[in-house]
Amino acid sequence: MEGRDVGLLRKRVLIYLLAVFSVTWIYEFAILYPAWKEIRSIAALPIAAVMFFPALSVLFTRLVTREGFGDSYIDPRFRRGKRRFYLAAWFLPSVLTLIGVCIYFLVFKDNFSPDMEYYVGVLKDQGADYAPEVAERMVISTSVAGFFLAPLLNILTCFGEEWGWRAYLLPKLRSLFGLKKAMIASGVIWGLWHLPITIMGHNYGLSYTGYPVTGILAMCVFCTVIGVFFAWLFVRTGSVFPSVLAHGALNGFASFGIYFTRDGGNPFIGPSVTGILSGLPFIICAVIAWRLLSKDETQAEELPEKRGITARGEGGPQRRETQEGR
Repeated sequence: MEGRDVGLLRKRVLIYLLAVFSVTWIYEFAILYPAWKEIRSIAALPIAAVMFFPALSVLFTRLVTREGFGDSYIDPRFRRGKRRFYLAAWFLPSVLTLIGVCIYFLVFKDNFSPDMEYYVGVLKDQGADYAPEVAERMVISTSVAGFFLAPLLNILTCFGEEWGWRAYLLPKLRSLFGLKKAMIASGVIWGLWHLPITIMGHNYGLSYTGYPVTGILAMCVFCTVIGVFFAWLFVRTGSVFPSVLAHGALNGFASFGIYFTRDGGNPFIGPSVTGILSGLPFIICAVIAWRLLSKDETQAEELPEKRGITARGEGGPQRRETQEGR
């Protein structure tokens, strides 16, 4: 890759990161944080708007640097040979979540509450005095609906994130450093992007040891693990939409296990997907995805006719972005 091309890539990465971190952190620290200090509840804050900022930052960067939209990766590519990746994106996150919940309750049997003791208590604190059997029916019905519909219901907000992290930042970092380093770097960056809401208790709460540093570090690890799985879907299809669907499925089902606890569990252990124990299926999935993508990358580097080209696996982003802006 020529020095001019490398410089252009680095410039676009820098502009994108400055844009997405600036707009996100300003919104969260200047608007959300003061409100959170008053009510101490992040659930009541409009944090969903933040998910659109990565996409807006992509638009800003492409326009400012005159990049155009030639490599936007927004082709659904829902055709033969790719459908299995869409199927995996739609259902695999929920299946892995259920497996992780089972693992957690096999280890912590005493924390399993078929009457959903913790969830019923939360409802009562909120003024909704449901009988346990009513709450159970509500959870089951909404969970079944979420299992099948969460990817679709969350498609707009998750596109806002995935078009930034997977379809813009990852290919550029891949061109600069290779796929393996790009997946690690983009995962850590994605985790740090969550820093303000992690400080406000999102995912890990406020009462853990080492707050907020351990929560921030855990979020970086979690985003890296999940990011490898999303990267596999993106690279293998060459489209952002499988990772969008997987992101939506994850968001819609991540807290399922908490409903059936006595005390809400431990966000660092489980049964939420952020826990090391309940997140074990995702870790295994990420390791498999890592090995598959690494194998593709190695094979491409060993073939003389593919030098200078990023491995696309089965239809993923192939051309290194060396011709941008020309």
